[in-house]
Amino acid sequence: MDQHLVVFVTVADYKNFSRAAEALHMSQPAVSQYIAALEREFEVKLLERNNKSVQVNKAGQIVYQYAKEILRNYERMQILVSDLKNDPSGELKIGASYTIGEYFLPGLLGVLRKRYLKIVPDVTIGNTTEIAQKLLNHQIDIGLVEGDFNHRSILTQHFATDDMYIIAGEGQSLIKQSIVLPKELEKQTWIIREEGSGTRKMVEDFFQKHSIQPLRVLTFGSTQIIKEAVEAGLGISLLSDLTIKKELKLNTISKLLVKDTPVQRKFSIIKNNQEFHTKAMQVFEQVVNTAIARND
Repeated sequence: MDQHLVVFVTVADYKNFSRAAEALHMSQPAVSQYIAALEREFEVKLLERNNKSVQVNKAGQIVYQYAKEILRNYERMQILVSDLKNDPSGELKIGASYTIGEYFLPGLLGVLRKRYLKIVPDVTIGNTTEIAQKLLNHQIDIGLVEGDFNHRSILTQHFATDDMYIIAGEGQSLIKQSIVLPKELEKQTWIIREEGSGTRKMVEDFFQKHSIQPLRVLTFGSTQIIKEAVEAGLGISLLSDLTIKKELKLNTISKLLVKDTPVQRKFSIIKNNQEFHTKAMQVFEQVVNTAIARND
């Protein structure tokens, strides 16, 4: 591994020679020498220095971007080579959209923990768009999301089908109807998730399919808040069956008998389109698919 790149990236991250030297366990003059050598190699200044901090210039930004990728690939190469002779181990950065992360992932992590003690999961929860972007930025290793995310750099594998129902609070008159036509829902207040959410997209697709223009829409960034709002009689919503089991059991909300429901969507594993993946990623995928097979 090129130590010049390691030093440069560290200085750029800390924006300070002294702090970078401390992090690298090097002397400050040694750090300065590495930077000077790299600038001589490229025949251009990469850093702009002043008394308080260091900033990368335009050339430095280019070097920084590619240096980060080189160092990331080097680290990944070490992990993959080590994987050939060792059991699955190390940190596994998992991203999950809210529905999966809050209602499905905990059980998977329990299984993973029992079978593979050396794997250390690091979980990030966000909406589908956020998780896919983190995957593209190499901030996570693997993602579990609602629906698809189409990108040439991402591989998508469906692992489950999710049933979604329109729900209402116990006081809603629509609950008493034997069948509700989608167009009747136009007069209702709809409570939906934020932009970028897989659940939000399914609601919008349902509106488009049935030419629904809701009288009023409330937007919340949490499924739990949406459920509480529905319970309070503020409106109706379309949510995954996974998320409403407890409320149905307690009779605080009900599924509306709406034509063309349940609405179905896919849950997907997403990963970067690379030839090699770590053993930790591979066994996690096996845990996901095995859990689904047992539930079928």
